[in-house]
Amino acid sequence: MSWWIQLISCGVAAASFSVLLHQPRNTILVSSVVSILGYSVFLLLKQSTLAYFLASLLIGLCCELAARLMKRVATLFVTGAIVPLVPGIGLFRTMRFVVDGEYSRAVQTGAATLLGICGIAMAITISSVIFSAFWRRNAKKRGTPC
Repeated sequence: MSWWIQLISCGVAAASFSVLLHQPRNTILVSSVVSILGYSVFLLLKQSTLAYFLASLLIGLCCELAARLMKRVATLFVTGAIVPLVPGIGLFRTMRFVVDGEYSRAVQTGAATLLGICGIAMAITISSVIFSAFWRRNAKKRGTPC
C-alpha cells in the first residue's frame, strides 16, 4: 500500500476513534493531524521497535502541547492519536501461530509485538513527564500556578 493512502487512513482512523469516544469536535482534527505526523515517522523508520518509540514520543509531545494550548487534558488527544500505532496485527499473528502450533514463530512475533507496545507506553510516559516538568518550571518563572 502506498504511503499516502496509509497516512490518509491513519487520519481517518484517529478521527473515527475520537468520534467513537465522544471527543469534543474542536479536538478531533488536532488528534488526526498529530496521528498523521506520528505515523509518518513510524513509516520513515521502517516500522521497527525504535519507530514505535519515536513516533509515540512525537505524538505524546504534540498532544501535551495541544492540551496546554487548548486548555484540555492530554489524554483526550493521545487516545485518538495513538490508535493507528497499536500493533494489533502482531497480536493477531501471535495468536494464529499459537493455534497453528508454530510456537517459535509465535514467540518471535509476540516478543516483537510486546517490544512495540512497551515502546509506545514508555514514550507516552516520558513525554508526559518531560512536558510537565518543563511546563511547571516555566510556570514558576512566570508566577502562575501549575
